Amino acid sequence: MKLRFDQSGGYAGLVKGCEIDTSTLTPETAKHVEELVQASELSSGEFLSESSRDLNQYELTIEEGTSTTSVVFDDESVPPSAKPLLGYLKKRAKPQPLDPG
Repeated sequence: MKLRFDQSGGYAGLVKGCEIDTSTLTPETAKHVEELVQASELSSGEFLSESSRDLNQYELTIEEGTSTTSVVFDDESVPPSAKPLLGYLKKRAKPQPLDPG
């Protein structure tokens, strides 16, 4: 399983992110990440609140075999079931270079 996570926005407009490939993790950590993904019950789509101007925005792509799930949400629209996965990814996110394009 591969995950690509990006966090942007907020007051400072910082961009943070991470990529996780469970095949490179210890078996225990890989199992934990896979359980967080399954428990999140995410489905592809963009779920942004109307007043999301200064909120953090999160983009997540999950690749598992031939299946890909891509989801976008913000601080107000994060599904409760996805909060543990989001917390895990936020802890591992690092500052990302800004895209000049």
